[in-house]
Amino acid sequence: MIDLRSDTVTKPCDKMRAYMAQAPVGDDAYGEDISINRLQDYCKDLFQVEDALFVTSGMMANRLAFMSQTNRGDEVITENSYHVNFFDSAPMSAIAGVVMNPRLSADGIIRVKDVEQAIHSKQRYDYFAQAKLISVENSINGWAGKIFPFDTLKSLYIFAQENKLSLHLDGARLFNAHVATNIALDQYARYCDTLSVCFSKGLGAPYGSMLMGTRETIHKARKYRIWLGGGIHQCGMQAAAAYYALRNNFERLKEDNHLAKYFANALLEIPGLSLNEREIETNIVQFSLNSSLKRDLNLLEQCGEQGLLLFPWLPGVFRAVIHRHITQEALDSAIRIIQNCILNG
Repeated sequence: MIDLRSDTVTKPCDKMRAYMAQAPVGDDAYGEDISINRLQDYCKDLFQVEDALFVTSGMMANRLAFMSQTNRGDEVITENSYHVNFFDSAPMSAIAGVVMNPRLSADGIIRVKDVEQAIHSKQRYDYFAQAKLISVENSINGWAGKIFPFDTLKSLYIFAQENKLSLHLDGARLFNAHVATNIALDQYARYCDTLSVCFSKGLGAPYGSMLMGTRETIHKARKYRIWLGGGIHQCGMQAAAAYYALRNNFERLKEDNHLAKYFANALLEIPGLSLNEREIETNIVQFSLNSSLKRDLNLLEQCGEQGLLLFPWLPGVFRAVIHRHITQEALDSAIRIIQNCILNG
């Protein structure tokens, strides 16, 4: 089975498994897990931040970032397609207690002018929702892995500082953007208040994300992690996998980005398909069926029957994510399957 649904389907390699098996562990609730502490310290140094907190997932990292920088009823300004709104708006409202103010942009990039419009889009009397946080995403999942422009991030951060707002960077796939741009990881961290990264996507670890920020913010996040049932004990083996991934798996991310371009170019040769983003920047390809195919073809089911798994983004829109287990030969097979389904469907 060629699984292009997500890079979360990656499995740890034999060397990572062996490294996990030897990991020293302890009780993280007491701050005594040696492997977790080593990973957090490594990320603090890598990103040049004051503090870091190892958590179960990217969704938990984002939720803790919101909870630690807002009060219930406060407003978060983001772009409509970003994960925190597109997938996560319900729990952000129910658990973090925030009001989402998503902006619909023409290119998936939220800019200072969009934030200004959001702030002035409603009354701001004391008893109404107050804008407290801006949330951006890099790379942008909903825009086929588009890289959030670094200069725009800087502009947003300066604006946020001037207007007493906080800025969170959801960096679930920041590592793919990092290898594509060569922008240092500590530079990204310099222009946001909190930053999250995921280890269980392109880096191929089985578990976990890291939330980073100031000591004060991470202290709050550590408390809320307990509140959400995220207190972990002997979890050093999972932290060891993430540490191994950070030390050994970056080079493969470049190959993932390269293969995504290869796959996108091949898709363009298939009649009835169009790419949602013709310029593929990282490891995600998103494509659409034309109206007649959308009506007549169950592409997801037919591809699955022939050994190819895709993610159904929206009706007639599909996502393919390149990851560690995908070779060029696998993509050639995927193209043949898609082409066969369309021509004979």
